[in-house]
Parts: sequence; structure tokens; C-alpha cells
Amino acid sequence: MSLSKKALDMLEYNGYSFKQKDVQILFRKAGTDRVGLIIVMIVSLVFIVLIFALQWWAGLIAMVIAFLIFRPLVKRIPGRLKLVIDSNKKTVEIDDRTQSYSFDQVSGVYNHSKFVDEYSSAFKSTSEEHQITIGFELENKQLVSLFKLISDHAKPSKEMNEVYTFLEGIIQGGKSQQ
Repeated sequence: MSLSKKALDMLEYNGYSFKQKDVQILFRKAGTDRVGLIIVMIVSLVFIVLIFALQWWAGLIAMVIAFLIFRPLVKRIPGRLKLVIDSNKKTVEIDDRTQSYSFDQVSGVYNHSKFVDEYSSAFKSTSEEHQITIGFELENKQLVSLFKLISDHAKPSKEMNEVYTFLEGIIQGGKSQQ
């Protein structure tokens, strides 16, 4: 069981990589978005400090404007992820053993759509942006978010549904082998 080329491209577009070795499946989230944003924020901070040195009130206004610009950008970057699914051990490890669950602890896979923003673009089919979250629901009803994907529509795309079905198949297949 593997993902199609279109599903892999969709994951790559959203900053995730996928590797499958014998019994282990590895998903990673690249941190390049976060690094780029931090660099831009540092450069902006230097300019704000220079403006503060010239006129304190202009520096204060620049700081407020920078806060209003960068706050939504920081909230939209999902952060890092390392997800290892081991079919032999029947475990799911998130972020190098920070969180580890057996297949028995996972009651299912969920997806959730959240409206994020509206924009104008000639290249998109809608003027909306939605964040589709795919994750695990645990036996204690806790939700563990795994993927935060960008979509033009509230409903997940075929490729997003394929990732959902792929994860669900692995978990259910591992549970039925016991």
C-alpha cells in the first residue's frame, strides 16, 4: 500500500516528504517556511530599531504594523513534524518519540476543514483558503494533528482523502493482524 504520485505531489506542495521502507513509513515536515519567516522578522526588527533610534513614535508605529503583519503569518505555519509508523511494532511515533502510541490507542483517523482567509487570484478556482487538518483520534477522544494542508475548498481533495485513507488503512490493518 502506497500513495499515488498526485498525493505525494500534494504533500510536497504543503512541505511534507514521504518515505516508505519495508515496515516503516516516514513523513517529515520541512522547516524552510519557518526559517524564511524568522529571517524576514529579524531584518524587520533591525529596521524597527533603526526607526526607533530616529523617532520613538515612528518606531512604535512600525512595531505595531509589523506585529499586525507577522502575527497571522506565524499562526499559519504548522511547524515541524516527524511521523514514523512502524507496522511490525504497531506503533506511531511523533517527533522522535516525543509522543508514541500503539495502534490500539488510535481509535481512528480524522480530517477537519477550517476557513482561513479570502484572497484574489487568477490561478485558483475559488477566492477562499481552507486549512485541512488530518490526524489521529485516540481512544480517550484526544485529537493528534498530523498534517495541515492548504486547500481552495472546504472539502478535502482526492489527494487529501487518499492520505486519510492510507493512514486509516495502516492503522486498521495493523489492528486486524493482532
